[in-house]
Amino acid sequence: MRFENPQYFYLLFAIILFVALQWLYIRRKKRALAAFADKQTSDKLIPLLSIGKQNLKFVLFIVAYFFLIFALANPQVGTTIGKRVRKGADVMVCLDVSNSMRAEDIKPNRLVRAKQSLSNVISQMETDKIGLIIFAGTSYVQLPLTSDYGTAKTFVDIVSPDMISNQGTAIAEVIDKAVESLEKEKKHKARAIIIISDGEDNEEGAIAAARQARSKGIVVNTIGLGSKEGVPIKMDGANNYKRDRDGKLVLTKLNESLLKNIASAGGGVYLKANNMSIGLDDVMASVAKMEKNEYEAYSYNDYDDRFAPFAFIALVLIVAEMLITERKNKYINRKFFFNKD
Repeated sequence: MRFENPQYFYLLFAIILFVALQWLYIRRKKRALAAFADKQTSDKLIPLLSIGKQNLKFVLFIVAYFFLIFALANPQVGTTIGKRVRKGADVMVCLDVSNSMRAEDIKPNRLVRAKQSLSNVISQMETDKIGLIIFAGTSYVQLPLTSDYGTAKTFVDIVSPDMISNQGTAIAEVIDKAVESLEKEKKHKARAIIIISDGEDNEEGAIAAARQARSKGIVVNTIGLGSKEGVPIKMDGANNYKRDRDGKLVLTKLNESLLKNIASAGGGVYLKANNMSIGLDDVMASVAKMEKNEYEAYSYNDYDDRFAPFAFIALVLIVAEMLITERKNKYINRKFFFNKD
């Protein structure tokens, strides 16, 4: 069950205002009568006045108003469960968060620019599943494969180099971990890994890992961030840059040849990022050409409106409220409480 227009429930707060106004109205009326004459005199002067009937009319009005709001909100009940099939790819993004990604040869820095581009790509997704692994000297799955794009963007936003203290760029390990995550899925058609890194790998085996992934039908793509000339690594602080034990600036440069070889071994594409474009859109366009996985989803296809009973009750109550007068009926008074006011 659901409500088609739940925003109308805010109008229920008006009942508090109506009750307050009714209380003030009755109180003011009683005070005016008391100021004019005592109760015995006012009963003789206005014998047919009924406060009880006024209160009854108000109660009918409030209840009718309540049911009218429910009618406007339109409760709906799902009547059929439908099965639909959507097609998409499984994509594991491996994001380098080592300190070298703080370098500012790509503005504002390599990591921030990569995160911005990744968030934009996620915003454009419709049917693909995406997962996120962050890595430096080691790696861990930040987000398993999901089609919940809002959650995915949240996990991307909180990524920072401080999440992994073990520095380095263990590309072979992250490829293996991405393959492990993708292997958990039942569908084995469109599966891709996207490595976003400067390629400063401190370990061997990345090319072999990419080749192994390809043998399992998983395409490995790489995106290189940085310049070949080498730039200092900006750390926390205005003019604080990473230095070695001798106090010399540590420079980081893009290892483009390694990333190209990884993409080649993995059957994917390599793109070099720049300040205009990271290249994620182009990589995703390449992924879009792959034979897609089919995902089954179940949902209510049709909903029946249930506003009619609420609207009918509201109408009956409104009519009843209009037919009841504020004056006593001398015939009904003999049997009901209205003559006791």
